[in-house]
Amino acid sequence: MATTGGRVMRLIDSLRLRSLGAQGDHPLESVRESQQVFAELRGGDAMKSLEEITDWFGSVTDAEGMKPERRFEVVRQLDELAQTHRIKLARDFGVTSGRQSRTQEAKLWAVNHDLWERAARAYEDLIKRVEAREKGSDALRKEVAFIAVRALRAASMRLKWIYVRYGPVPADLWAGMAHAYRFAEARQAERVRVTPYPTIPGESSPEEEYLHGLLLAASAPDALTPAGLDVVERLIAGSASKFRITAQPSPDSTYWVDLADPRPPLRLAAPPARMTAGLRFFATAAGHTDVLLLLDRVEKTRELPRGVDVGGTTDPEVVIEVLQHLRLNWAPQPPVRRTERRRIQAKVQVVHGFEAIVGVMRPSDLDFDLGGSPDGEIWFVENLSAGGFGASVMQSEGGWLAIGALIGVKAEAAGSHWEVAIVRRLSRDDRAPKGQVGVGVQILSGEALIGMFTTNIGRWANGIATVDGIVLPEGGEPGAVLVALPRGLYLPGEQLLAMIEDRRHLMFPIGIVDRGADYDLIKFRAMVQDG
Repeated sequence: MATTGGRVMRLIDSLRLRSLGAQGDHPLESVRESQQVFAELRGGDAMKSLEEITDWFGSVTDAEGMKPERRFEVVRQLDELAQTHRIKLARDFGVTSGRQSRTQEAKLWAVNHDLWERAARAYEDLIKRVEAREKGSDALRKEVAFIAVRALRAASMRLKWIYVRYGPVPADLWAGMAHAYRFAEARQAERVRVTPYPTIPGESSPEEEYLHGLLLAASAPDALTPAGLDVVERLIAGSASKFRITAQPSPDSTYWVDLADPRPPLRLAAPPARMTAGLRFFATAAGHTDVLLLLDRVEKTRELPRGVDVGGTTDPEVVIEVLQHLRLNWAPQPPVRRTERRRIQAKVQVVHGFEAIVGVMRPSDLDFDLGGSPDGEIWFVENLSAGGFGASVMQSEGGWLAIGALIGVKAEAAGSHWEVAIVRRLSRDDRAPKGQVGVGVQILSGEALIGMFTTNIGRWANGIATVDGIVLPEGGEPGAVLVALPRGLYLPGEQLLAMIEDRRHLMFPIGIVDRGADYDLIKFRAMVQDG
């Protein structure tokens, strides 16, 4: 077997050939040479092997003179080699569990995104060669469905990793997906089922793979955590065969796309201006029914059913939250905004994290100097509604900004008070300055109070008798309040005692309604104790 140094030299040679546009003599064009390279990649370190495979994808795509059938075989094998390492890497690093450091997280993201981007381009290149009837490409006609499935799988997985970072999604991704689907459709292969990968169970078709990406985009990914996004992607993969793409809208169609003008799918509530040959429609009704059934089951049992793939997620509450999200976004009728949103320009002070919010809201703190707080930030509000606001934010170096983050918000106006809110949406626009993020915020309450809470047994699990909690009146239900407590202290179903505004209360639990990195948000019915 060749040494690691030999492998590196071959990689350097491949990149040199790529940059010089040399004709023929690509290192992987030789079956014997490629077998040695593939053997070394197969047994190498997962992260390093994926980086090398990514470079080989680019090298093969740009190589001139390689016969189409050989080019296809090399791309196919590189892709299959990558899957073993990709799965191992996800398992080792805990992609959605938050176990990795921020440096590892950034590295993991780059390796996965770049791999899928280069793979998608390699299959796109094969498609173009078949369409151009390049000499020798006739041998690939029998592989039309397979090539389209692999191309669309790579593109939808790249899309998932972009959504992990909340966009923006480049136009070439939508164009590549539409092109791969048109390629299969023009050859009546869009519903031909193949086995995408020999080591991964299951069959698929170009239609299913295209729908995979479209449904991911239609699931409001800007409001999902990385763990939630992974659950959604797995649920889509498990039910994609129940969806259909049609050239004409049906009574239950909910979304449309234009193959001639590729963009994210749009709700039929905003229909296309006119019918054209490139329009395609799909419905989410079948998936919506499955979501309702699964949600009912998990809510009743608080257990994850066997046979349903939700990735590495083991917390039923996370799955319930995701299913509730899909119930809304896959519904036959689009979600309706409860209150009108108006455009404004304003600045607000923001602190993040449970402890920081409690600190600025304590009655003993007569004033709060944001400039003197390491946790304080200024956000620029762009739109406002009764339930929240949208803002432009420069991503903090600490990287705390995430879906579900608890924040305290205070307007610049004199006499304003601290409101408590949760980050619900994140998005990045390629037209915005680098590092700027669009944030959607839900205001929980403008009348938040600090209370002291204890358990019936007198002490919390951490040994402390009382803890501070943030009390948020729940206007929609008489006597109900939301209480934010430090994460992990509260036991579901537990009654609490509270001192709120110098009055003792008995707190009867209704249920946990939200969780974040450092808080639990619980709904109680509060009863004032006499005396």
